[in-house]
Amino acid sequence: MKSSNTILTNIVVERTALTSKFLEREVIIDAYLPVHVEHPDKMSLLLINDGQDLPKMPFDEILNELLQQSIIEPVLCIGIHCGPERKMEYGVAAEPDDKGRGARANDYTKFVFNELLPHIHVAHNVPSFKEKSFAGFSLGGLSALDIVWNHAHEFANV
Repeated sequence: MKSSNTILTNIVVERTALTSKFLEREVIIDAYLPVHVEHPDKMSLLLINDGQDLPKMPFDEILNELLQQSIIEPVLCIGIHCGPERKMEYGVAAEPDDKGRGARANDYTKFVFNELLPHIHVAHNVPSFKEKSFAGFSLGGLSALDIVWNHAHEFANV
């Protein structure tokens, strides 16, 4: 739980609802925006599946401290909240598992490339990033790995 006296001096957290035609739902995204970035085009991007779990860590405080101590360079982090069909949207896009889970993973990949990334570029006025990475928790990690594996030219890390 986040303490009430924590002051975040290096990031601002901004929540947005993005309507997805591919997922046929509203997708909540939390942008963890570094402040005082002189060259936004030299900033990296980190997409994180299961973004609804980030406040439990507390991710904002961890990121703020890493930036405060100059342990990491400024990075725009996007926490993507899962939907009610998490087990259908996350998985391997080429083929669902033996129980049909991951059947919408291809739609999720289309959402990332055709809706989420263009939204991030426009909303945060960053035409390109130094590098892009993708992460996730558990099944969200498998989804991130599958997307990066199949689009290695787009991402530097998973």
